[in-house]
Amino acid sequence: MAINSYVDEATAAGRPVAEGRPVSEGRPVSEGRSVGQERLVALRGATTVDADEADAVIERTRELLSALLERNAVEHDQLVSIIFTSTRDLRSAFPALAARELGLGDVPLLCAGELDVIGGNPKTIRVLIHCYSGLPRATLRHVYLHDAKHLRDDLPE
Repeated sequence: MAINSYVDEATAAGRPVAEGRPVSEGRPVSEGRSVGQERLVALRGATTVDADEADAVIERTRELLSALLERNAVEHDQLVSIIFTSTRDLRSAFPALAARELGLGDVPLLCAGELDVIGGNPKTIRVLIHCYSGLPRATLRHVYLHDAKHLRDDLPE
């Protein structure tokens, strides 16, 4: 069914339409997906850097975000917000800068400090992405890269 059919169906049923797309629960529905199929989900991931250098923080964060979005088939319009944390030993750059460089500057981004736990993983950047997805929770692919892989070794690659 084409997106126009969803718009026609939504309009006929008295449901709101925004920017030529039907709105479900206050948000546009992605093209090719029927109203109500998507729901809010959260994707997790982490990566590490070898040294506290701005270029390293940005590059590894960009790699992590790209992998999370690609593996879960998340498109820009499905993103709600992204929260980044980094360990106390990373001070050279905000991880959110990588998201802006990927064209995600209009998505609400927040950086925060990770808890400074004894024995915690050093030089680590974590991310929590809130987005809409039609994938079942069991098939969501969280991503852990570099020296962060062991943080969730129960997850498939």
